[in-house]
Amino acid sequence: MYPFIGKDNHVLIVWGDSVDPNKLKDVVENLKQLVGPSGKVSLENAGRLSLASHAASSFDVVLSGVFFPQSIVHSVQQLGEVARIVKPQGTVVLQEATVLQNNEKSLKTVEKLHTTLKLAGFIDIKEPKSISLNENERETLKAVFNTSESLNIVEIQCKKPNFEIGSSAVLPFAKNIAATKPPSEVAAVWKLDSLDDDFETIDSDTLLDDSDLKKPDPSSLKVCGTTGKRKACKNCTCGLAEELESETAGQPKQSNQIQTSACGNCYLGDAFRCASCPYLGMPAFKPGEKVQLSNNQLKADV
Repeated sequence: MYPFIGKDNHVLIVWGDSVDPNKLKDVVENLKQLVGPSGKVSLENAGRLSLASHAASSFDVVLSGVFFPQSIVHSVQQLGEVARIVKPQGTVVLQEATVLQNNEKSLKTVEKLHTTLKLAGFIDIKEPKSISLNENERETLKAVFNTSESLNIVEIQCKKPNFEIGSSAVLPFAKNIAATKPPSEVAAVWKLDSLDDDFETIDSDTLLDDSDLKKPDPSSLKVCGTTGKRKACKNCTCGLAEELESETAGQPKQSNQIQTSACGNCYLGDAFRCASCPYLGMPAFKPGEKVQLSNNQLKADV
């Protein structure tokens, strides 16, 4: 039957619909005699091949659709499952009905079937062999596929590569390239040895004295609104806005010996002064320093 099937082989037969069970049984019995008691012959329907969960690389030979009527149309997914369960260098033989030209149906041409086998990962794809059919068998095939086109049955034999899916190998030109690692001293270049006597660091805390750490009195920083026309800032937080509001309401003025500023930033200079600050245009001064304003500066520009 198939000369490549020998003793101790594990053979899987994938059959399609409308296959004569008696003929299938006879072929299985003949194959069991070829493989012997240590071999194994298994049967699987094409529609349940992916559901059977066969172990990977468990069959030496896979025969798919080799019984009349050849109703199996091998897809890339089905052939991919066959490639998974067949052993490396295992043999796959399939038969399929083909057409002369591509059509909208699932039937393929011989060239497209050859391409599908390549996409599934098979190698050593041999030239297709035509299977002779009589007139009655041709009409039966047309009825199975519900077509009026002329159908031809071809048999193709191929092999699985001598490696598993996902395996890796060193490229020939890479064998001569010695593996190089960066020297261990590279990382040490960027490290500073704090125990080195020649290396001195400055403690930043020693640069500050007690006067730098002392928090100033906020009242000494507030000088806005103490001369000229008092006007609170938009976001007043010093209490001047409340004081002016209480004066407008007729409440008695609260005595405050220390004049406060509306913003507390007048002494810093124009960059920190309010738009209505009377000190605009004057140089910066120390907090609490008495500053005399001229009459021109107290008058609003009209």
